[in-house]
Amino acid sequence: MTVRYETRGTVAVITIDRPERRNAIDRATAIALADAWGRFAADDELAVGILYGAGGVFSAGADLVAFDLVDDPGGWLGFTRTTVDKPTIAAVEGYCVAGGLEMALWCDLRVAGSGAVFGCFERRYGVPLVDGGTQRLPRVVGLGRALDMILTGRPVDAVEALEMGLVNRVVEEGSALAEAVALAERIAEFPQETLRADRRAVYGGLGLPLPAGLELERREGAGVLDVARRGAARFAASRRPPPVEEARPGEVVVRIESEGIEEGRPGSLERFPTPGGTARAYVATPAEVRGPGVLVLHDWWGQRATHRDVADRLAEAGFVAMAVDLYDGLLAADAAQAEELMMGLDRPTASAHLVAALDALVSHPAVTGDRVGVVGYSFGGGLALWLATLDRRVAACVSYYGAVPWNDVQLDFTRADAAFLGHHASEDRWASPLRAADLERRLRDLGCDATFHVYPATAHGFADPAEPTFAPSASAMAWERTVSFLRRILAPTSMPRPE
Repeated sequence: MTVRYETRGTVAVITIDRPERRNAIDRATAIALADAWGRFAADDELAVGILYGAGGVFSAGADLVAFDLVDDPGGWLGFTRTTVDKPTIAAVEGYCVAGGLEMALWCDLRVAGSGAVFGCFERRYGVPLVDGGTQRLPRVVGLGRALDMILTGRPVDAVEALEMGLVNRVVEEGSALAEAVALAERIAEFPQETLRADRRAVYGGLGLPLPAGLELERREGAGVLDVARRGAARFAASRRPPPVEEARPGEVVVRIESEGIEEGRPGSLERFPTPGGTARAYVATPAEVRGPGVLVLHDWWGQRATHRDVADRLAEAGFVAMAVDLYDGLLAADAAQAEELMMGLDRPTASAHLVAALDALVSHPAVTGDRVGVVGYSFGGGLALWLATLDRRVAACVSYYGAVPWNDVQLDFTRADAAFLGHHASEDRWASPLRAADLERRLRDLGCDATFHVYPATAHGFADPAEPTFAPSASAMAWERTVSFLRRILAPTSMPRPE
């Protein structure tokens, strides 16, 4: 079997499996690819398709040894002159050259491992680009860059491919498929009718004069107005202000018991023992009730509902997320009071509270496995980093702009398997690519599987402090990386891991 077809929920993964020929395409493989994409297109339960190459190579293109391809109506490679009305992603590792590049260009998005190599290598043997390369490559990277690749046949590495827009994401070598699956699952969560209508408008409008393109967009949009109305109703319901208890003058109290069990929210309010009594935690569980655990720590805006929203989104992604009120009065404080409370913490008290919260999460009946993740932003990000060095039960740490609360604390990441650090480009001294690479190297030297991600000022953390609602649109890039990272590290405890 030269092509493998598998489904993972609403995602189909089509794998070219001829590693002995560098996944080169012969006639039998071209027919199998055409059949696989036809099967994906016909299955109404599937939302996103992924094309992948087995054995660390995407594809070397046409099999020039067999040289048995024919000019089929679907394309020499079987499917490159066809279309599907669903999003598609190429997960690229190793060489993606000649017809392999043309197959990747057929897909909407491309996720590449850091060792990926792209190029029109057929130039060396006088083989023409006949599977869409001359038409799709200029549309993706522009005329000048396309001609540079087509005329010179030179290799293009993953970094340059990202710079020119040939690929959409570059990830660690060997993790392209996992990242593509995570991206596909995120895309599959959206209302598909509208997503596909917008996709049709994009492709249909290529080459049209602007007025004709706008008319096409209008027609496609008009066909999904019912979907838009339902979405608008959900949005309006989510903007209801949180219930507020009667409070003394100057005191702000957020009643999370009420909002935590609001209709449509998956979470519940629970309590757990601490050295000083009990603390409250908002626990959000996935639809299947069980999953890996993730602890969500407060930042200086802890009185807001943002962390409950983060927990809900993590639950939608398959995790059991616990957002905790670690310190008495934090949720009942305004921003200035919350900052004063957290800055005034002493180290023994803080560590005791953090470990108590970790105990509660690990022992929660919905949590699978005994190793969990921790996520924090700003001051909570610093506490997340610190907790990852305190307790070996933390397998994955995500820290956004982590401000470590004690200057003399030395962080030893050998206790945590992984740390994902995302820093704000306009605020943090580590936000330059060179500094990020240096920190990542030093963390790896300590035994930490570190991924450092610098995100732009337009994607500020999990939420704007002026807005109590978590808005993934403001930080979609950081959020997708967070979910993908947590899945990759915590997957062995519960979720099926991508091969």
